[in-house]
Amino acid sequence: MAKQTNNIPMMAQQIVREIGGRSNVAQLNHCATRLRINVVDPAKVNVDELKKIDGVYGVELAGDYLQVIVGAIIEDLFLATEKLTGVTGGGNIEKPNGPREKKTLPQLFSSFLLMMAGILSPVVPALIASGLLSTVLTIMTVFFHVDASNSTYQILTNLSQTVFYFLPVLVAYTSAKKFDTEPVLAMLLACFLLYPDWVSAAAEGGFTSYFGLPVLRTTYNGAVIQIILSIFVMAQLDKLLKKIIPEVARHFLKPFLLLLLTSVITLTVTGPLGGLFTDYIAMGVNAIREVAPWAVVPAIILFASTVGLIMPGFHLALVPIAMASLSSVGYDDFINIWFFCCTITPGFIALAVALKTKKSSLRQLGFTASLSALLGGISEPTTYGICYKMVKPFYAYFITAFTTGILTGILHLKCYAFGGYSLTNILLYLGPNSDVANFRNAIILVVYMAVMSFITVNVIGFDDSVFDDEEAA
Repeated sequence: MAKQTNNIPMMAQQIVREIGGRSNVAQLNHCATRLRINVVDPAKVNVDELKKIDGVYGVELAGDYLQVIVGAIIEDLFLATEKLTGVTGGGNIEKPNGPREKKTLPQLFSSFLLMMAGILSPVVPALIASGLLSTVLTIMTVFFHVDASNSTYQILTNLSQTVFYFLPVLVAYTSAKKFDTEPVLAMLLACFLLYPDWVSAAAEGGFTSYFGLPVLRTTYNGAVIQIILSIFVMAQLDKLLKKIIPEVARHFLKPFLLLLLTSVITLTVTGPLGGLFTDYIAMGVNAIREVAPWAVVPAIILFASTVGLIMPGFHLALVPIAMASLSSVGYDDFINIWFFCCTITPGFIALAVALKTKKSSLRQLGFTASLSALLGGISEPTTYGICYKMVKPFYAYFITAFTTGILTGILHLKCYAFGGYSLTNILLYLGPNSDVANFRNAIILVVYMAVMSFITVNVIGFDDSVFDDEEAA
């Protein structure tokens, strides 16, 4: 079993050594449990040795994108690795010059998803914090009968909703770090789109003009795709302006032209285009809901458990769908529900394995992984430390999560804020207006996942002999 080491600096040194040294690190970032690294040369990465490092649960290498799964120590490990490599989070170094290898269509799609995941993963903690604040508001209402007119309730409501209103600013910053352009100017562009006068004009709808060009008056509150497209364009303009503006005038002229030109392109092209893209995604999901409402969540669970396994981080690329749904109708019945099925289920799978095995190392891992998933909403210790290692528990996990997904569609389960994929946040299914029937369904499904996990684990069984060496150690 991969143990959580206390020697973080030594662990960081070992990881950097096995990925080919600091010169092989192009980009460095992290999510809740994984160190995410873009490497210059994938051939220099020693995956087998990485897996042997004390504290590493698993390793995934897809092209030049490496993920090292380490669990709860990720923040300390990231800081130690960042210090060793000299590559700041989201920053990059230039790759050696030479002909670029042409990517196939699936590789390009995978790269797009990884890019989206890299941009959105730093924002997820803010979304989770917002979800927990929504849980606090529900507790205040249901158990303490606090009225919505209460000043503390109103202020907490504002705090919980702030992330959605100013999400473009957060995404602008992470996009700028990803595309290697000016973070402050990127944030300023996003703030411009949220400026009160523009918001008031957008509420009236219709068109206006900007330098004689037609501009659609639309709101950008909670926008994600539009901002990412705009900051990508900003990054390309940044490189162009660096080349054509004399160095003596670059300090004051480049920021001015960069912001001005990007504002024109955003309002006339990337803003409306990104909104159209988001609308088409929402329309596609809604079309499936109308034909077979029970099929949406199980379909994404099936994809994530098969093809999605070779697209690490792709789930984060779909977070904008949840944001759009929460913003438009006040609940999400797709992304959060998918996470609900595929995070709570591993928690019960890990618990079932821990109670069934006679290996003390596996039992210890099982109990720890179970708490991580059920209370922390982090399923990687179960997925990589148990399911992928022994395989058969993965079948139990898939059967349970897939059938739960079908039931969520039949019951039309709804989550009223982001983060409803752990027992800690189960009150998000009650919502601000006390949707008791929906909350009851969520509890029923949690019980179903628990029962099915124990049944499938015991019927399918597993071979825990892989833990013999660790038991001896």
